Amino acid sequence: MKAFAFLLVSAGILIGSVSAASAQQATTAPSTEAVGGSVLTPEQVENLNAMVERMQSSMNDMVEAARETALQIGTGSKTVVLTTNDLAAIAIGSVGVALVVDMLGGGGMATLAGAVVGGVGAHWLVTQQGPLLENPL
Repeated sequence: MKAFAFLLVSAGILIGSVSAASAQQATTAPSTEAVGGSVLTPEQVENLNAMVERMQSSMNDMVEAARETALQIGTGSKTVVLTTNDLAAIAIGSVGVALVVDMLGGGGMATLAGAVVGGVGAHWLVTQQGPLLENPL
């Protein structure tokens, strides 16, 4: 659990630093130079800056939510319950996708990334609610 919390906090810090870097680039002098053969008007530059600020705000909110959840899990004030079916889905998805990526010629990091994506995807698929998944064949 602490490793999972560390992973979430690390991802939050990474996303925060990326959003800070993009914000720093966005706050430099707005360009009205030609882009694709057309010149941006001051209104377009203003709209673009407003959109970047909204995106930065949304990213910061998501990072803060991830940090709070990771800290709650890390301190033990929030528990996460996985059923046997959840664990089986994660294991089968991880191994299955890792084998496919490896057979397609993926290296070590590609196979590892495939295992992570397969585990997350399989868990997501098992936990979804809907008319197609409620009544399996």
